[in-house]
Amino acid sequence: MFGGGPSRRGRRLPPPPPIFDSYPRAGPGPTTEEREQQFSASNRGTKCELKQLDGRYDGQGNYIVADSSVSMLSDDADAEPHSEYALVSTRVYGPDGLYQSTQLEVKSRLIKKALRKVIKFYPGQPVDTSEVVFNDPPKPLFHYRKELDDYKHAKADDETKKHLDLLFKFVDSLIGAQVERFKDLTKLGLISFPLVWMLFKPGDIVFTEKDGHPQAFMISQIEPTRSFIGKAWQLTCVGTGYDGVNFGKVFEFLKINQFEGTREITTLKVYPLKYHPQESKIRHQLLERGKRFLELRGRQHMSYKGMAHILTSRYKHGFEVDDSGMEGERIFQSSLVSGRVMIDCETFCRVNSGNRIRFDGPAVPYNVQLQVHDGPTSGGSHEAEGGVHAAVTVTTDVESKSKRPVLPTLSEKDILLCPPFVLGFSLLNKKWCRFIIDCVEEVELNADAFNQLIIADGHKELIQAMVESHVEGDDSFDDIIQGKGKSLIFLLHGAPGVGKTLTAESIADYTKRPLYMVSSGELGTDPVEVEEKLTHVLDIATTWKAIVLLDEADVFLQQRSGSDVKRNALVSIFLRLLEYYEGILFLTSNRVESFDLAFKSRIHVALSYPELTLPVRHRLWRDFLLRIPEDMRNIDLERDLPTLEKEEINGRQIKNACKTATALARRRGEKLGISHLETTLATIKEFEKDFSEAANHLQRISE
Repeated sequence: MFGGGPSRRGRRLPPPPPIFDSYPRAGPGPTTEEREQQFSASNRGTKCELKQLDGRYDGQGNYIVADSSVSMLSDDADAEPHSEYALVSTRVYGPDGLYQSTQLEVKSRLIKKALRKVIKFYPGQPVDTSEVVFNDPPKPLFHYRKELDDYKHAKADDETKKHLDLLFKFVDSLIGAQVERFKDLTKLGLISFPLVWMLFKPGDIVFTEKDGHPQAFMISQIEPTRSFIGKAWQLTCVGTGYDGVNFGKVFEFLKINQFEGTREITTLKVYPLKYHPQESKIRHQLLERGKRFLELRGRQHMSYKGMAHILTSRYKHGFEVDDSGMEGERIFQSSLVSGRVMIDCETFCRVNSGNRIRFDGPAVPYNVQLQVHDGPTSGGSHEAEGGVHAAVTVTTDVESKSKRPVLPTLSEKDILLCPPFVLGFSLLNKKWCRFIIDCVEEVELNADAFNQLIIADGHKELIQAMVESHVEGDDSFDDIIQGKGKSLIFLLHGAPGVGKTLTAESIADYTKRPLYMVSSGELGTDPVEVEEKLTHVLDIATTWKAIVLLDEADVFLQQRSGSDVKRNALVSIFLRLLEYYEGILFLTSNRVESFDLAFKSRIHVALSYPELTLPVRHRLWRDFLLRIPEDMRNIDLERDLPTLEKEEINGRQIKNACKTATALARRRGEKLGISHLETTLATIKEFEKDFSEAANHLQRISE
């Protein structure tokens, strides 16, 4: 398909380039109406006839557009030729002399006026310019044929009707046979590859599936292209995007590869939503999901279970940095994700700049009321063709669910265009992800977990007092240097399985905050790597007001020495980062005797967790067994608990024993009984015996 400016008789021109958009002119210049009025006194485009021209290459390789009946070297070559004709058609021939396509220039002011009134949205094909040229096929004239015909019968005078009839007659002569073929095929729900473009009118809603999930876009353009298997149609589609701060228009490029014969329209990779056999049902589903997408904006602590797309460390094009010096785009990989997550598009885009949401055109802050227009808007500085623009400021940015901003006012069309996923972070996997909206649920916080925590009452009250004071923002004891010493650091030390991790988890639920758990192994041992990773952890924890649990923190807390430079660096880095951290941090350790002295003064509360006593084990066994439905257990607590509580195991082992015994009973088709628990406890004892013997053997070897 070809494009270009108006034809010139006898003018030697380069091959006409494709027309994608109107080119900007220097200065505002006259409006389209003013330009048209300049010719109103002349006979420009008044002759209701079609002038046929030919565009060929001469012997020297020059592309020449000329009237075959007029000398190519006419003396009036500089004058605008054929300006009196309503339409000027140019048949374009290639260097080989073979016909390629036909180009139509509209000179009639009456037709131009009709086009401006009718065609409001057709990217790549401006109709509000002084020069209006249509390529082959004249897609806008096909897609807006009905509207133009309605305009002709409802609003046109007799002269305009004649000009429009001339236009219709030309279009019919050019693509009339294709139009009839298109009508016949679509009645049967079929389409052929050459006619695919007729399906897609800019501004219409199209349907596709992205990673197995239905998604709607608005079609903007369709152009011929090539793929690795041959010819193809490339569709430029528009969706509603959100980067955590702004709404905007995002592009998606889809291809329909060449196929032989005909195919069912609904088997295409993308097709107009109106052809979907369950259009109303799909439209309703997309609307409901779009509303859910809007509800999930901002930062929200949620629960998730299902397949998600985890952001990997592999780069899409093999480059960590792109041509502009920005981080390269990384690849997503499908994986099962379960547990609590943070929905936070803004932080995702900030941390992963290569995969940030990129808008086309102006963006709109999400704390303002929005309006979305299907076509181009007029006036104002926030306009975007087919996009969103600001209307009225109504709210401020807040985080709590009870104070979420009022939902943006979007048209139904733009709610349909919301994506099927939201961006965020898996707190269990420690990975940035695209979460499928249908798998995101409200998080179920156990506000009573802290009350059920089995620790000394004095310790429990002390933790509550410190946490509540910090959460309420009591900074009356700020450091001499502003910004330092605003953290709240707990040290939980003791044997494994005695409630250290549970303490941090219950405090997180008690304060209704996310818990970011990280182990020393995840941070590494290289000082540079540790600083980078720990800075990242504390940064996003501060952003989310999350509670941080650093498990097995001994490697960062050990006493510095003059011989171990690497360990000294780790301890120094850890001390420096904690100095300016302002959140709540829990550290767990099993070796407090080796702590560096500098840490002792930075710990606000240190709690010791001794081995479980008999009464504590009694309560743990009772609590875990009572969580099993009564119709699934055959346990006499008064009779069986004295036997179970004698086993010197920790809380984690008690929980695992109940879980394993329940699975064993279910496997046998029985209710949970003391025999199932005894079988499970026997395996625990056997493992403890083997482990103890192995440890003693290693100790004898080392001695």
